[in-house]
Amino acid sequence: HSSAQALVERVLADAGEDGVAVLVVDAADVWRVDDACGQVAGESALAQLARRLRDAVPSGAELAHLTRELLVVVARADRPAAIELAQALAATLRAPLPVEGAAVEVRLDATVGLAHAGSPADGIAATLLRDAAAAAHAARGDAGPSWRLGDEYAAERALRRLRLEDELAAALARDELALYFQPIVSLRRGAVVGVEALVRWRHPVRGLLGPAQFLPTAEQSGLIVDVGDWMLAAVCRQVSQWGTSHPERVLPPVSLNVSGRELRDGTFAERFAAAVTGAGVPPEALAIELEDPGVLDERADAEEALDALRRLGVRIVLDRFGGARSSLADLARLPIDGLKLDRSLLGPSTGATAAGGARGELAVAEAVVALAQTLGLSITIPGIETDAQLAVVRALHADAAQGHLIARPAPASSLADVEDIELDLTGDRRAGTAGEGADELLPLSAVADALGVSSSTVRRLADQGVLPGTRTKGGHRRFRRGDVQRLARERRRTPTLRPWELPARPLPASAELLEHDGHTLAERAARALYDPQHPGWFAAAQGVARSRTWLDALANALAAGSPREALAATAAFADAATLGGASAAEVVRFLGQFGVAASHELARAHSAGEEARGLQRIMGAAAEAFLQRR
Repeated sequence: HSSAQALVERVLADAGEDGVAVLVVDAADVWRVDDACGQVAGESALAQLARRLRDAVPSGAELAHLTRELLVVVARADRPAAIELAQALAATLRAPLPVEGAAVEVRLDATVGLAHAGSPADGIAATLLRDAAAAAHAARGDAGPSWRLGDEYAAERALRRLRLEDELAAALARDELALYFQPIVSLRRGAVVGVEALVRWRHPVRGLLGPAQFLPTAEQSGLIVDVGDWMLAAVCRQVSQWGTSHPERVLPPVSLNVSGRELRDGTFAERFAAAVTGAGVPPEALAIELEDPGVLDERADAEEALDALRRLGVRIVLDRFGGARSSLADLARLPIDGLKLDRSLLGPSTGATAAGGARGELAVAEAVVALAQTLGLSITIPGIETDAQLAVVRALHADAAQGHLIARPAPASSLADVEDIELDLTGDRRAGTAGEGADELLPLSAVADALGVSSSTVRRLADQGVLPGTRTKGGHRRFRRGDVQRLARERRRTPTLRPWELPARPLPASAELLEHDGHTLAERAARALYDPQHPGWFAAAQGVARSRTWLDALANALAAGSPREALAATAAFADAATLGGASAAEVVRFLGQFGVAASHELARAHSAGEEARGLQRIMGAAAEAFLQRR
């Protein structure tokens, strides 16, 4: 199935203005040959059928298997030629087949379904395959050469798309869209070095919709420009809010996806600059992920827009590199600072080992990573869902990774919190001392990653003499690890984490909440922490039992106005968790989730906003103290 879809995607991408015909040949009645002559004969019949198809299709057409009984033909053709091809194939398939292992020739009542895209913009591979397969299924039982055109399904799909367009336009007016965020983690330091902003739709009837359920329609209708403007404004507001709440911190850049249609608008750079200026957000706090490099071939002003944004300090990342429309030449010619590899280069999502997936795809990935890093580009690999995939990514020596194994997308309110991200960024606990490997030479991408700035900013610092550097024989910049660490310390002369202002007065509402509902809040925090299929210590019986002791001690300390006792009780709880097998990340995230849940409940049910802030400060101080002890 995946190979057939990849074939359709490739032909669509290369079709230019030609139409594309997708024909599915349904040989479902091969079971009759299996029953009468054995499965070997059935396989022989299918092989003969595939050879006959190959001989009958025009030059340039390609074949693939969708399933055992479903074969796919993809050809560049306008609508009349596509219909002629479907008719010809249906007639060809009526002839009997000589089959190995059978005493007589057999006849497969194969049917043909056709789906046609007038241009690449009109076609989505998965949809074309679905419509063609449905048409082939519907043709069963027809008299004579059996084929059908999937127009009835296309018409139904077009009606659904029009309805979705109307609903999406209304959703923008009613503010039904929502931002989710997913961290991007450095594979060198284990720290969060970026956050990708993702859009969700809180549909009033269908619930929370992911981007794949409405962004293709937005792209086709032109609403993607309005969705993009909404996302840019929402991201700027959120970054501004984080900056106001934590003025002493340098937060990781937030990236947002930009479609080719947005860049073709011609005013994107001006609208982007106006949005960040209006929100008071520094441009280097944002990054852009560009999915379609082809737009830069079509429109010179699109490339000019990206150049203008890079001059402002915005990082430009090429998304899904390695897919159907990617070219290694893009790496050298495009104005980009980094790229995200297409997940398909890691091979299948199941059955991969540390040596990794399909050898061919990994060889391509290794070549891309090596070339990109030679050009000074950072490499991020998204879609990491298993430990095996993470092992493959580490073996590739990529710079960063992203995916459900690391952190699932979440709204800003329940994102492992800005504090957690900043603790990872500023704590050099895993990076070693300043003198360790000080003479090691680092590439440009690694320095940008370590300092949390764009590659162009590192170049500017080097040109200004702020960061000494050298060049290889090929002219590529290299920097001493010790110089990078010195600059990082200088940029953080002001303590990144201010001393926690712990509440000195009793917190009676907090104590009452913990006495009555503390175990419920702890369970809620544990559910937010773990995948339901893989619960950890805080969700296990041992952790639940130990949390009750902690909640009792915490409630007594809050009622007595003794934050030190509250911290001591929480420290004992954290130590018990690590002894029970919980990781440091689990402890910190649990405390953060618990503090957020309890604070929200206090503010909602008890109108105790001051107490909510006090309790959250205690949880933050406890998490920081725990990490310092580590």
